Parts: sequence; C-alpha cells; structure tokens
Amino acid sequence: MKSMLKNYLNKNQARIFTALILTGILSVASGLTLIKDAKGASANFSLETSNELKENIKSSRLPRPVANAVLRDLARRQGISTRQLQITDYNQQTWRDGCLELPQPDEFCTQALVPGWRIVVSNGKQNWVYHTNSNGRSLRLASPDTSSDKLPVSVRNVVLQAAARRLQQPISKLTIIQAQQQTWRDGCLELGNLNELCAQALISGWQVVVRGVNQTLVYHTNETGSVVKLNEKTSESTLSPVQIPASELPPPLDRDIVFRQISSGGFAGRTYETVLLKDGRLIRVRIGDANDSERSVRRVSRQQVQQFQRYLERSKFRKFQNLSYPAPSGAADYITFTLTSLEGTVRYNDISLNNLPKDLQAVVKAWNQLVVSAQ
Repeated sequence: MKSMLKNYLNKNQARIFTALILTGILSVASGLTLIKDAKGASANFSLETSNELKENIKSSRLPRPVANAVLRDLARRQGISTRQLQITDYNQQTWRDGCLELPQPDEFCTQALVPGWRIVVSNGKQNWVYHTNSNGRSLRLASPDTSSDKLPVSVRNVVLQAAARRLQQPISKLTIIQAQQQTWRDGCLELGNLNELCAQALISGWQVVVRGVNQTLVYHTNETGSVVKLNEKTSESTLSPVQIPASELPPPLDRDIVFRQISSGGFAGRTYETVLLKDGRLIRVRIGDANDSERSVRRVSRQQVQQFQRYLERSKFRKFQNLSYPAPSGAADYITFTLTSLEGTVRYNDISLNNLPKDLQAVVKAWNQLVVSAQ
C-alpha cells in the first residue's frame, strides 16, 4: 500500500511540475502578446472563446464582457457570425440618462449620469454604433452607418446651428449622435410641402441626428450643408421628465374636486387655478386677487365629468405622477401648467406641449375641450 501511495505521489508531483513549467511558458508568451498589443494602434476586437480572452492592461481599454455583449447582439440582429464583425473604435462616455441618450418614443428615462461606452462595430462594409453602460448589461444600437467621423465640417456646423436655434440651447449642449450618407430622391430632400415644387433629381447628402438636453432632432442636408431641412415626422421630440421636488407639489385635492389646473407665468406673470367639481362646476380664480374680481363659475354635465374621469383612467394618467417636463434651456415668458388628479400631479409648459408623450398630450387636449364646452 505504501509503495502504491509513493508511486502515486511521485507521478502526481511530476504532473504538477510539468504543469508549472507549461504555465510559466504560457505566462511568458501571454506577457509578450500583451506587450505587442499595447504597442499596436489597432482598436479591433472580435468575439473569442473563453480560452482566448486577454486581460485588460489599462482601465481605458474596452472590457471584454462589454465587447462580447455588443458583438453578440449585432450578430443576432444581422443573422451573421460574430467572427464577421470587428470593433473598430470605442471611447468612454458618461450618458445623461438611463436610456443611454437613445430613448424610444414616449419612453421615460431616469435622469442620472450613467458611465459607459460608445462603440463602433464594422463588418468591413457597414458601421454600427452602440451605447452601453459600464458592464455591457445595458446596451442600445443607435443606427447603421451612424459614425459622424466622416461628416463634413461644413455640414456639422450648419446642422448644429439649426438645432441650437430650434431647441433654444447652446451648441455646447448638443451632440451629433448619428450621421448617415443618403441619396435623396428630389431637390427638397424628400421633405417638400404639398405646395412646393421639388426638382426631380437625385441629391447626395446626409441624414444627421442631433441630441439636445431634452430632445432629439433629425435633419436632412445636401452634400455641402447649403440646404438643411428638419424632418419633423421622424424627430424624436419627446421630453425627458424629472421628478417634482416634494416641496413644490401642490396640496392634494379636496374630496369634491375631480381635477385641478394651476397656470402661472407668461408675460403677465399671473397665477390662475381652475378646478372641476364632481357636480360639474368649473371654478376659475386668480391666486392673489384680494377682491376675487376674476372669479368665474361655469358648468359641464355630470355625464361629461364621468366621461373625463374614465378617460383619465384609460390614459393611465397615474404613470405621469409627480413628473415635470421642463422648458428648453434659455426659454422665457412661457406658461407653466400643473395638473392634479386623485392619482397624482404632472407639470409642463406651453412651448413644449407638442413634445410631450402622446398620452399626456391627449389628456391635456381632453381637459381643454372640457373647459371650452363649459357654459
């Protein structure tokens, strides 16, 4: 038994010794590979097996889990092998919201700084741009051919100037997140009005997407940027909401009140309160009017009140609870509206009405129609 045990230990020690030698050789080879990689200028990555993964030698390098997550996602979308894809460029980013600055229409994005990566992937013919968080568990595809590196400076400047005027935001707050070469089918860059005559000719140009503080705009341009048009239909103009501080929330509704609107600001700087009661009365007063001289009382039917209450439930007004949709930076003389139901409060301004989520726009429209119909 002792002889058998001794032979086993001798053999096992030999295996360990051999493994240590091989490990040392592999470590040296790996070290040489890493040194070679560190000297190279290429930023290319391809998806590798777990045995081929290399350790990052500096914090600014793209983490392998992030690279793999992006490559797998694009391969799945395109129905191709990950070996046909390469990461050609990447850089660290701090995104301004939980949607990684790529919101979907009517999507609520948490207002928080999210560290992550901007990654460009190529198959040799086409480029794709991804936004990710720091570990790759959250990622979003911007669009094919979205790298703005090849966008002419003249086009970039004129688009940013147009967006700054439109959004009333400084250019320093704007970012071009997509730039794609296009061949437009007419001289109006496919954005002609009904009464506009558009030359029937193929026009080379660009589709450029600009991200502002709260909005995203899509522009069509010609090749040089001398013609720039805003594509209002495809521009994602949904505002990103912020939470209303508890100190700024109005008091809850009294038992007999169904809905309340408080409007303030504008050129006059006055504040008005309009309330809808269960019995159909619509009472409007000016806050701070000691003589109550601007008080008005009108009525709608109880049936209209009930219809409006059901509409609030169907539109899920509660999902906007305690949210504020701020005005663009630099805007002035706008009117702020604060709407309160039994389920919560939402705040918006008149100059951003068309950029609110569609469900909220519908609630505002229904409320305004109810007020207009009052006798």
